[in-house]
Amino acid sequence: MRDSVTIVPLDRYNWESILSLRPKPEQEAFLPSVLYSLAQARFENLHPYGITFQGDMVGYLMYGDFNGICWISRILIDKDYQGASIGSHALGLLLDFLRSKPGCREIRTSFDPANEAARHFFLNLGFELITPTLEYEWVAVWKG
Repeated sequence: MRDSVTIVPLDRYNWESILSLRPKPEQEAFLPSVLYSLAQARFENLHPYGITFQGDMVGYLMYGDFNGICWISRILIDKDYQGASIGSHALGLLLDFLRSKPGCREIRTSFDPANEAARHFFLNLGFELITPTLEYEWVAVWKG
């Protein structure tokens, strides 16, 4: 399975392939639109990547490096591909990349306290909740 999942930088040739991706309806309240995320990446220090599974674009993720703290700011797997461990494998690839990145001394993420799916996802992949919260979100740090 892991060999079937890749993360690829989004660029002028492939960015449109993520525009049709959608979360499950119960997750929509927790994620901005794909288009908003792409715009945010353009104007903030964020790096968007597509997630492929067996060659098809099925998701995306983004991270930013802020003074040595690498923040994972988005991860979305299309509703039709959720539940197959694609997100876990993609996040593992990103964590491998960030751990090898010079200057990235800590990896964090944040999510809405009401987003139980995100809480379960990140805590099962080696993140631990820390305090304080950030703008009404829980913050988690990767401990591996």
